[in-house]
Amino acid sequence: MTAFSIGSWSFHALFNSGKMDLFGYLQSIKYRYRLHHADIWDGMLLSTEDSYIQCIQETLTEEELTIACLSMDGAQVWHNDPVIREQNYKNALSYLNIAQRLGVHALRIDMGINTLELTDEQFDFCVNRYREYAQFAHNRGFRVGPQTHQPASQAPQNLKRLHDEISSPGFGIVLNVSRWMVDKEIGDELVAPFTMHAQFDRAFVDFTGPELIHKIQLLQTGGYPGCWSLEFRGGSDEYLEVEHDLLTLRRAVRIAARE
Repeated sequence: MTAFSIGSWSFHALFNSGKMDLFGYLQSIKYRYRLHHADIWDGMLLSTEDSYIQCIQETLTEEELTIACLSMDGAQVWHNDPVIREQNYKNALSYLNIAQRLGVHALRIDMGINTLELTDEQFDFCVNRYREYAQFAHNRGFRVGPQTHQPASQAPQNLKRLHDEISSPGFGIVLNVSRWMVDKEIGDELVAPFTMHAQFDRAFVDFTGPELIHKIQLLQTGGYPGCWSLEFRGGSDEYLEVEHDLLTLRRAVRIAARE
């Protein structure tokens, strides 16, 4: 069965104005959009305390929802300050356990490198950390890796090199389709085989033409196993605009499957 999800960042204006919280988002996913998969940005999480995570877990069970992707800040693998790097590591271990408890399919933990090029030290450090995280995730039925929204992870060759060196089925990336700083023509195709979660955003992909269908087919050819997720960045009329983009994405996936 083809699965769809909506990134909770799509409702950031409603969230920032106090008109939506995480549980309101989950209710919208289930009853407004009639989906079964959530795509949660941790800005909507009020806490990582046990009781709060338990409430989320109970809601997911009651509403028969699955988290396709959980995106966590504050755990970036690299930081120039080793003290902050160590704190991020502790946060990452906590988030890995939360991901296990919530039964997520994918967990986003970013590299944290704000240059296009990686030093040897940065590369080796990221490989070792992600290898550790990926082993934990794989043993518990999910995957972990960075998202293509920071400079180092917006260079597809960096991600390919990282993936090949880590060499673990528990490692994958969260792909913002077509959001590359370099090698945009080949980026999506290069990373498709190890994409664990894909987000389509009209800010980067033309939803009105054949590009959307082409990108879906490209991921299908690469063996993409996850949800077809959308993210809306406009910040106004979010319920309506998300509904429009969801219908467009559904139609494109259906057409791509027939061609």
